[in-house]
Amino acid sequence: MRVRDYRPHRQNSQILYILEDMDKEESPQVTRRTTRSSTPSTPSFYKLSEPTKASNLHPMTLNDLVFGDESISFDDLVSSFPGRRIQIIELVRLLGPLNCPTIPLFVYGGPSTGKTSVVLQIFRHLNRPFVYSSCRSCYNPRILFESVLDQLSLHRKDAGNGYSSAMRCERPSDFVNLLRETLLTVVNNLKGRFGKSSSKNPAGRINGKMVYWIIDNLELVREWDKSATILPFLFKMYDILMMPEVGLIYISKTSPDTYYSDTGYVEPIPVYFPDYTEEDLRQIFLRKKANPKLYSSFLE
Repeated sequence: MRVRDYRPHRQNSQILYILEDMDKEESPQVTRRTTRSSTPSTPSFYKLSEPTKASNLHPMTLNDLVFGDESISFDDLVSSFPGRRIQIIELVRLLGPLNCPTIPLFVYGGPSTGKTSVVLQIFRHLNRPFVYSSCRSCYNPRILFESVLDQLSLHRKDAGNGYSSAMRCERPSDFVNLLRETLLTVVNNLKGRFGKSSSKNPAGRINGKMVYWIIDNLELVREWDKSATILPFLFKMYDILMMPEVGLIYISKTSPDTYYSDTGYVEPIPVYFPDYTEEDLRQIFLRKKANPKLYSSFLE
């Protein structure tokens, strides 16, 4: 089923194909690399990893950390996802008011239940900056680490830099140090913008001085080498960074029980996306149809 093609304003290589096809939603391809490294399994909003000609693209700015070309209202957000009103309200509540520190969130549910699409559109509604990583397109620790650092550094791979990452990073310890540095730079820049009048920053859409890291397809990390150390490392990121201006959101097809092996870190707050009901699917199929009655008769 074809759904509206929401293309993010930025060019990250991972978030690249997210809302193009609801059936493929759980392995969206976000073109902000679309998180920023593109493979057919990431949301279609971020495409930083795909070779591009720098001359055809604008220099990346903080605005590239916001999703979509323009914001959407809460009513439009809810109406875009039949059967997901409860989850949307819960996620918005947990994300809290502007600049409010939040405990990590764990969004889970079966394939094609709207997890990734809903999370990304919530950020579009809130206009809050984030980086997105899909563990499908970022299929090993080095690619994951460098993807995040590229996005935070506003770095786009192109012919001018040999399609290379901003920083080479393979070890978790190096990643933590580099991540802190880049996050501090982004947060300080966001604080500098916060409070400025819209007249001084007419093109700016960023809301607040926090930045979030969305880690999608988390269950695939189990297939990586050294997954036994990488998974706990990702779950302990909140405690490792100890930065109230940073929020973490994990998205997975499997429940939290399948991950947690110890209590050595703050456990994320779970948000469950159940399978769609028959009525939910009906509403999804009939959305924005020119003649709903005609399509409804086919469904019956």
